[in-house]
Amino acid sequence: MTAAAALLVAGLTGCGDSESDASESTTTAEPIQISYHPCDQLPMSVMEDLGLRNMSRDERTNPVSLDCVFVHRNPRFGAGVHAMGQSFEDVVGDPRLVEKERMTVSGRTVSVSDFTAGVSCMASIDIEPGVLQIGVDYNEGSSRPQDELNNVDEACAEAKKIVNAVGPYLPDRL
Repeated sequence: MTAAAALLVAGLTGCGDSESDASESTTTAEPIQISYHPCDQLPMSVMEDLGLRNMSRDERTNPVSLDCVFVHRNPRFGAGVHAMGQSFEDVVGDPRLVEKERMTVSGRTVSVSDFTAGVSCMASIDIEPGVLQIGVDYNEGSSRPQDELNNVDEACAEAKKIVNAVGPYLPDRL
């Protein structure tokens, strides 16, 4: 796994509620169950047309997240597509996400945000009963700035490109 992809995965892991956060909750809400796995259901030809190559898949619980991580070679960056068992309001309400733009793609609301606890841009797509989130990492202190994404604006431009490309293939439900 490239350093960029590892950074993305580390940042995305921090984006969900941790087990300690869940234990502090006074309610015992049932987890939102989803069955859409982006590694199985996204058209890989669309991702390949964007220059993205599949690197890994993961399935996490607490909260549920079915993840597919990609790598892009030129410029180098990691991109993740995550089907998350959390409500859109909970995801975009995370204080670590600073919304830069709200848009609509294929009839879906999309929040494009800077993930301030990491170095990535997150595009969160509202799809019942959860969220499909596309994250793209960047490297502010790159020793090779011409070869990598260097700031949140470059990362968000790539995230929006991915959202627009997969828009026609978004599921009715996760």
